[in-house]
Amino acid sequence: QDRAPLPHLAVSCASPFEAASPIVALMSLRSCISLAVLLAAVAVGYLLATMPQWQGDSADDLPSWPMYTLGGMMGDVLVQSRTLLPPRFHVAMLSTAYWQSEVLYTLARLGIFDAIEAATSSISIAEGGTSAESGLTSCTVIAERLGELNADILCRYMRAGAGLGLLIMAPDDGRVQNPTELRFGLTAAGSLLRAVPGGMRDFALYMNEESRDAFRSAGTSSVLSGRSGFVEAFGEEHFAWHEHHSEMQRRFDAVMTSLTPVHVTPLLGDWKPPAANSTVCDIGGGQGHLLAKILQQFPETRGWVADQSSVVNRSSAFLKSRGLGDRGTAVAADLLAPMPQELVACDVFVLKLILHDWADAQAVAILRNIARIARTGARLDIVDRVLGEGSAIEVNDGWLQDLHMHANHGARERTLAEFQDVVRRAGLQSEVQPTRLRSAMWLLQIGL
Repeated sequence: QDRAPLPHLAVSCASPFEAASPIVALMSLRSCISLAVLLAAVAVGYLLATMPQWQGDSADDLPSWPMYTLGGMMGDVLVQSRTLLPPRFHVAMLSTAYWQSEVLYTLARLGIFDAIEAATSSISIAEGGTSAESGLTSCTVIAERLGELNADILCRYMRAGAGLGLLIMAPDDGRVQNPTELRFGLTAAGSLLRAVPGGMRDFALYMNEESRDAFRSAGTSSVLSGRSGFVEAFGEEHFAWHEHHSEMQRRFDAVMTSLTPVHVTPLLGDWKPPAANSTVCDIGGGQGHLLAKILQQFPETRGWVADQSSVVNRSSAFLKSRGLGDRGTAVAADLLAPMPQELVACDVFVLKLILHDWADAQAVAILRNIARIARTGARLDIVDRVLGEGSAIEVNDGWLQDLHMHANHGARERTLAEFQDVVRRAGLQSEVQPTRLRSAMWLLQIGL
């Protein structure tokens, strides 16, 4: 009784069965709905399996708008299907959700995915293995390669990783008397957790170490103090702490790099500079990945990437490594201080996932500093999540992301009205023009 019904599905499901036989007519409404949800899940799986791999580096890899919209609609059905779960089962699933991230974190931290690749690459078909066997290795071999690992426990972690889709396992049902007899290979997701450029191992470690600690502190201490979870856990704010923890800063840079396909590719699929020869300024742009992509996609543009002085040398080196040193320049900037005079040449200022790092007062200050340096007729492009917009999955994820931003930065995600409010408080009179992207992000454009 405490689960919302889906009458539109119930009618289409129950009516045919009622005419079939008395036995089939006894199928419960809940069973019918479950069948519809199962079919929807199959449809979503098919869509995800057949649509282009939008995680690629090119806007051509994005799914078409109709496919993206259809995927969102199917996702909404899956979100609604949670109302079908027995309440105790639902609570149990949420309470133990961390089991999954702990398995992923342990395998990534120990370097299991790299070890599997190294072990399987040394197995050749010429040595007597089959093509299927050449991609699999024993978990005991991995334990021996890494040294001082308990083979039984490691194999059980790897078996759980296979259940999460991170590893291939043989036998694939896992029904062997001794877990150490299992053999494993990498899935596409598992391959992303190797220590390779552009991979997501650093992301997994970051989210399950300092970010996890900040999130827990937010729920235990921040709700009393009002400070960010990161301050409660580490004694100072996120960016300040990373400045004197060089290895953690390197890892955070790698995290941002790993998310480039997720955030940059959808933007460039529906974004254009004001003119072919515009000067584009990426404010808070880190090492310059977004600017590099813009300069590559729009070959007549020039640009600046502005970020902390500690990042400038890395940004310059990155742009030069991409052959863009003659068109892209890095400049030191404090977002909360007056912008460097060089940025007066900007035709468009881009703030990609910057404002959600800051509370309202700081967000207003950043916008005001941009407005002061900008010439009349320039444009401000904010790329950020908009709370309450998009599919049900995007809306729900946005609420969690909002807590993540508070935990790590004492900041927040914003609704469209809240974006308009900080824009007005910064003295900008133009209306925010929102454009949905083929991701959880939105493009908000403002005339300066």
